[in-house]
Order: sequence, then structure tokens, then C-alpha cells
Amino acid sequence: MLNPDCNDFIQVRQGVSQEVSKAVNQVLQAEWLRIHIRNSIHRLKLSSLVSEEDIIQYVVKCLTEAINSGTTINHPVAWSKLVGQRQIQKLYKKNKFSEATESETLEYLASQRSDDNSFYNNEEINKKIELLKPSSKGIIKMRFFEYLSWDKIADILSEREGKKVHVATARKRGERALKELRQIYFHQLVE
Repeated sequence: MLNPDCNDFIQVRQGVSQEVSKAVNQVLQAEWLRIHIRNSIHRLKLSSLVSEEDIIQYVVKCLTEAINSGTTINHPVAWSKLVGQRQIQKLYKKNKFSEATESETLEYLASQRSDDNSFYNNEEINKKIELLKPSSKGIIKMRFFEYLSWDKIADILSEREGKKVHVATARKRGERALKELRQIYFHQLVE
């Protein structure tokens, strides 16, 4: 025979389990919630990062934890909409701050060495590079034509200038050189 206190606990636990099940079913069957989540993901351009199902799973997990902890949730679908929206906003902010910076873009382009150097042999690009300031031209050539690392470029710049040039400084100069090249290229394209 079970202890009466245990029997009460089992009944309470079954009540919580039924409450969780009912709330989860309401959330999973709410088509407007799925549409809202899908539209939010699409509007914030997060489709490649997260799916509607990912957010629904997250919401259901949070809902289950909340109910199991004793929190009363009167309107589980509305509650789920808020939790889902917060998660989407959190992912958006995280993605926004992790977008590639200019130096990371420059790093990626430099790492894409192909056997077909048609991009680098392009006469038009070479003409635009010749219009750059000598310092910018040197950095572009070292990074994209000689395939030097930022460490090596920083060492070369240190030797030339007679003072220590940090890797971060070399990268920043690379960003500026690329920006200058872009401006020359697009300025002449517009004219």
C-alpha cells in the first residue's frame, strides 16, 4: 500500500502532466502562431539561421519547464507567441552583431585562392589598383597577389616604417585600402 502522501504527490504530478500535455497541444495546433513565427523569421531574414520548427520546439520546451516549475499559464498560445518572439529577436541581435566585418570579408577573399587567377589578371581591376595611394596599393598587392598573412604584412610594414605595426593595424589598413579601391571602381563606373 502506498503512503497517502505519495498518493497525493502522484495525483498532483499527473495533474501537472495533463496540464503540460493540454498546453503543448494547444500550442502545436495553433496555426496562426506558426504563421506569425514564420513571418517574423522571414521579415528579419533569419531563414538560413533558424526554422519555424526550431522556434516551436524552443517554445514547447520553455512552456513545459514553466508549467513543471509551478507557473500558471492561463493562455499558453499567447504566452508562446511572446516567448517565440523574444527568441527570434535574440537570434536576430546575435546574428546582426556576428555579421562579417570588413576585415573578415577581406580575410575571406584573400583565403579564396583559386588556380584560375582570372580575377587577379583582370586588366580593369589592375588599372584601378594603380590609382590607389602607394600604401593602399602595397597592402592590396601583398594580401591578394602575394597571398601574405596579416602577420607577415604587419612585419613588412614595421620594417618599412621603422616602428611596430600590429596585426590589427595592418588589417584596418587593408579594410581602408579595399574601401578606397571600391570607391575608385564604383565612382568611375557611375561616370
